[in-house]
Amino acid sequence: MIDGVVIETFRGDYEGLERMAHASWRDEYGAASFPNFYRPAFLRYLFDRIPEEKKDHLMAAYKDGEIVAFLANLPQRFHFQGGLYAAVYSCLLVVRKEFLRRGLALEMIRAAVELNKKHGYDFSLLTLERGHRSTAMMEKLKAQGHRIERVRRSGVMARVLDLDRVDGAEGLKGYEKTAIKILGAHRPPKAAPGVTLRDYHPSDLDACHALLERHKDTVRLALAWDRRDLAVELDRPEVARTLVWERDGAIRALVNFIRHDQLGERVERYAWINHVAFPDLAPGERAAFLRAYLARIREDGYVATVDFGKRGWPAGPFYRARFIPYPRAVNLVSWTFNPDISLAGIPVVYEIQV
Repeated sequence: MIDGVVIETFRGDYEGLERMAHASWRDEYGAASFPNFYRPAFLRYLFDRIPEEKKDHLMAAYKDGEIVAFLANLPQRFHFQGGLYAAVYSCLLVVRKEFLRRGLALEMIRAAVELNKKHGYDFSLLTLERGHRSTAMMEKLKAQGHRIERVRRSGVMARVLDLDRVDGAEGLKGYEKTAIKILGAHRPPKAAPGVTLRDYHPSDLDACHALLERHKDTVRLALAWDRRDLAVELDRPEVARTLVWERDGAIRALVNFIRHDQLGERVERYAWINHVAFPDLAPGERAAFLRAYLARIREDGYVATVDFGKRGWPAGPFYRARFIPYPRAVNLVSWTFNPDISLAGIPVVYEIQV
């Protein structure tokens, strides 16, 4: 360990964590834009659901009273091979730029692994982006003999809702703007006649839970929800929102998304799709539902929306709604503790994107 640095339970200093994370991300990404995953409202949305006896899952390193590293372990349950398994998402790892390449991140990961073993989790899921420091660290740990399995690779789709404002946030290159225009991905979406979406109400919880639980019937590894956690997941002011399509007295489809502020030359609001369920809709109805979603969030001031593939819903309706592939991909990996299971090579996983 670095002299004077201690790893302990996160003290709840959200604003300090946000400042530290921004400095680190600026160091890694330079002038490029990035989403603000450390917005205090978003973090509280994730962390408030963790039971008091598991608050040690939020780990931080401090030096002289200031936060210098952070790692969250979010408890989850998954359906797999007919059973329920206890798991965590290990995510949001960040180290203050002055402490990079000094072994602190590896110490945080090792401490998290010991914690996850102590609590008896079957596996820990991590999302790694190619070229990111965390990917190199996990490759190093895998080479040391740790059981780290690649689950699946996921691409990204995006739909631009206001090209000028996206350009202002991200500083798009000329050829990128040209490609977006050629593909028509900049055109304002038009809702299909007869498709009217409304905001989720608490009375919709059971119907939405039933729709999302159906993912386990078509996907080998799928999130398992209890009602209390799902209620927070579907509706949190200024963070998470759900739109539903109700027809003939029943909810036929839902889309849930997270508000993330894109930090670039200026700050713009993006919608990151978290959950989609429309199992009984025909292909044309699915595309119409997505067009209605796009028109609604554009009215509400979002400039773009993003979805990660291979999570249990088909890509075809998204392309018909003029989503386009984004030049980025992420790998889902598992640090598997349970010797009786393997998650390697599962092509589709219903999970959240943190």
